[in-house]
Amino acid sequence: MPTTLSGLCFLLVFAASQAVRDTFFGNVFQSTSFLFVAAVAFGLSTVLFGGWASIRKPGDVKGLWTLDFFWLNVTTAVAWLAYFFALRHLEPAIVNMIYVGLGPLTVLFWPGGEEQVPRLGGWEKAAYVGVAASLLGVVGVTVAGGSSLAGDLSTSAVMAVALGGISITVSHMIARRFNDAGVGSGMVFGSRFLLTSLFAVVAEMAFGTAEMRPDIEALPTIAFMAFVLIVLPSFSLQLGIARSGALAVNVIRALGPAFVFVAQQFDDRMTFSGLTLACICLFSISTVVASGLRTSDALRSRT
Repeated sequence: MPTTLSGLCFLLVFAASQAVRDTFFGNVFQSTSFLFVAAVAFGLSTVLFGGWASIRKPGDVKGLWTLDFFWLNVTTAVAWLAYFFALRHLEPAIVNMIYVGLGPLTVLFWPGGEEQVPRLGGWEKAAYVGVAASLLGVVGVTVAGGSSLAGDLSTSAVMAVALGGISITVSHMIARRFNDAGVGSGMVFGSRFLLTSLFAVVAEMAFGTAEMRPDIEALPTIAFMAFVLIVLPSFSLQLGIARSGALAVNVIRALGPAFVFVAQQFDDRMTFSGLTLACICLFSISTVVASGLRTSDALRSRT
């Protein structure tokens, strides 16, 4: 399978898996500490994938010792912990939309973020205006209480997931630099959660409460679901990143909010929100149009 096609397949697997992940853990976080789940999920990622990569390609360890490795861990930690915090307090589809929606905009405006992006045409600018408008709209819906789930910390959660969306995009760009330098995806994935795992463990020990920790009987189930719904799809995303450009990564990830919105209709905590759906539709259409225009321009430039 050609590299680009396989990269798109890995990205699509990740996008589809977000629906089950966000709906399931959005429910779990109502009674279980998100720090506890983060410690389990990302601890497994570090031990299993980091250990496997160290045995398979031990030479890759030397490629990690750069300043980029520090920032890879910092941006990954900020992104995922902010995401889990927001998922506890907001509608999952809104969390997912803000998180992934800021990706393409960050790529376009971050200094040196995407060396492959030429000057945008008029219609492409309009498409990204649509993306920005959809994000502002969904933030307004949330703050005004028009979503199907909103708690006392809604505004803080919106700010957290916005920061997380920017942070995870920068993290992906850093991860891509490691891949381009020859470091394998397994080593990058197995080492990028070191700080996330450490912070989650320390914060849970310092601030966690016993009633928010799962019973010992439920721990195997939570660990299994964390591995299947967080660890494996995240590795699929890592493989997609290694084989695709940053804009392609964020455009495919933009399919996630639609999947999540459909899945959350089966959650008894949620009610149907037409305003949320309208924002997601504008977001998806704008992102697809922007992607189509970018692909069309790229094909014309090669002929």
